[in-house]
This record gives sequence, structure tokens and C-alpha cells, in this order.
Amino acid sequence: MMKGVKRVLEGRRLLVLAGDVMPLVSPLSVIAPSEDTSGLFLGEDDRGRRIFLNPERLPNMHGVIVGSTGVGKSTLARHLILEARQLGIRSWVIDPHGEEAYARLFHKTVVFTKDKVDVLHAPGWDALEYASELGRYVERIYGFRGARNMIRNVIASCIRHGGLEPLRELSDLDPDIKRLYDDLTSIHGEGEKIEELARRNAYFTLPLMTSRELAALAIQVLLLLLQGFMRSQGARHRLELLIILEEAHVLSPYLLSLFKEVRKWGYSIVAVSQLPREFDPRIFQLAGFVLALSGPESYVRDIEAIFFVTGDERDHILYSPRGTALFFRQGDPRPRKIFLKLRAEAFS
Repeated sequence: MMKGVKRVLEGRRLLVLAGDVMPLVSPLSVIAPSEDTSGLFLGEDDRGRRIFLNPERLPNMHGVIVGSTGVGKSTLARHLILEARQLGIRSWVIDPHGEEAYARLFHKTVVFTKDKVDVLHAPGWDALEYASELGRYVERIYGFRGARNMIRNVIASCIRHGGLEPLRELSDLDPDIKRLYDDLTSIHGEGEKIEELARRNAYFTLPLMTSRELAALAIQVLLLLLQGFMRSQGARHRLELLIILEEAHVLSPYLLSLFKEVRKWGYSIVAVSQLPREFDPRIFQLAGFVLALSGPESYVRDIEAIFFVTGDERDHILYSPRGTALFFRQGDPRPRKIFLKLRAEAFS
């Protein structure tokens, strides 16, 4: 009888629904993207394969580094800078705390309030668009609830006048606006234009005892100016400028907006912070890559709340020594368990 059935079925095309067939493999067994063989070298995975970070090949060039205190986040960031230079990629570091190990890597240092930046010269932005974006973040930074439109209009007026005089006039009537005026005055001046800064390696920092609001404002203005300039150069997939942003959780709302941009503008912001919970969770969904270094159980639970990780992957970073990390790439179903191989110069 079976031979008869076999003869009937031979030569026929048999179609079945996937749900009617016993699964032979796990649903998680998705074909992963091919391994990058070029880019920024990170180290080796648990199988001994060399692992590279190539932002150009990811849907989003921007990424995140997280890890508890003392596990080597800044050392890894310095390694990425050195790797980028080897490939002819320029780099910035924006570091509110002024870490000497970063400063030694750069010939150009910009100390906000001491070195001025022209905050009203915003290539790539329409004046009202730039004023609106800046107003949105000023409202958050200073707690000016409901003042976005007013701030937008006065900043647009400053751009048209080529100076901060319209804001000064308003500051005479409102002590809160005076604080914003004083902070903008401390960073604005006849300094280098954003297009000049974008074409060189540079280290940006702030003096000690700078207020949290001034630090956030200075960094926010710089990144908005850069965003406009890079957009004005047109979309491109080649990575031209790598930016390390320390204490990045301070600008979480801006990073979320930036990470949502689909088009690539030739630069990558790597946001560095300690705790994943300090970011909007959507940032991790949008980031092109995430490097999660080791940490204690509470930190690892934060990672588990954002990503699906197996017990083996969890144990890879739980209370692990420096140099271990999980490497998540957008579009890759599983993280890589890696052992970082960092340049010696990154430790100095």
C-alpha cells in the first residue's frame, strides 16, 4: 500500500502550511548577518573569531556603551578613537568632566566658557527650525514649562540680528530668562565656526564646578550645530566623524530624536553612560549597536529588561572582569559574547 501512495505522490508538488509541520529548529534560529571583517576592531568572541564594529554597515550609525563604574567604558571609547584614526576617521570627545586621558589624545581642546563657539551660525538649519529645536531642549534643561514658543521666537530674532541683544532685553524682565542669557553669553562669541570644528579632531570639555544646566546647554548647542552642518553636506554612508559623548544620559531626549533619523549623515555618536535605566528605553531599540560591559546583578537586570539574553549571555557580563562585553547589533538576533582586545595607548 505504501508503495502505491509513494507512486501517487511522486512527481507531484506538495505544499504544506508551516504550522502543520513539526518544527525541527528553534524559532530563534534566524540567519544572522554576516560577520564584519573590517571596521573598528573590538576583540574576539567566545569562539575565537575577530569581531569588528562597522557603523557604515548598520541601519543606524549611532550607538551606546553602558557599564558600571570602573569596568573600562572610557578606555573602550579611547580605543574606538584610536581605531578610527587608523582608518582616517576624525573624532570628537565631548566630556563634561575633563578626563586627562582623553585630552592627551588631542591637539585641539575647546573649553566651553573659555573658548567661544558661534551658536548663532547654524549652517544646514532654517533659522526658525534651529530656534525651535533649541527652544525645545532649553525648555527641558531649565524647566521653562510652556515657554518653548517664546524661546523659539527670541532665539530666531537673535539669529536675524546676529547677536544676543533680543534675549538680553527680555532677560531684564525675567530672572529665569536672565539665567539662560548669562549661560548663552558664556559660550557664544567670535570663536570657531561649526564647519571648522567638524573638519578636525577635537576634545570638548567644561571648567570644574560648571552647573548642570550650562553643561547640558553647551553640549546641546554643539550637537545641534553639528547635526545641521552634517545634513548640509548631504546623505552619505561613509563614516567621517566619530563622536564620544560622555555622561550622555543628560541628553537622552535629544539622542532619542537623533537616533530616529533614518538617513545617514556621515557621523556616529557613541553615547556613554553607566546605567541603562538612565536612557529612554527606545534609544536601545533604535541604536545601531550597543556594547554592554560587565556589572553587578542590578545592572545586568537592567540589560535583561531591555534585551532578550540567555543565561549564558547573562553570566558573561555578571560580575565579570574588565574586558568582557555583550555586543548587540541592530538586525542581529543574538548578541556576541566578546573579550575586548584594546590598544595599549587607550589605557594611558
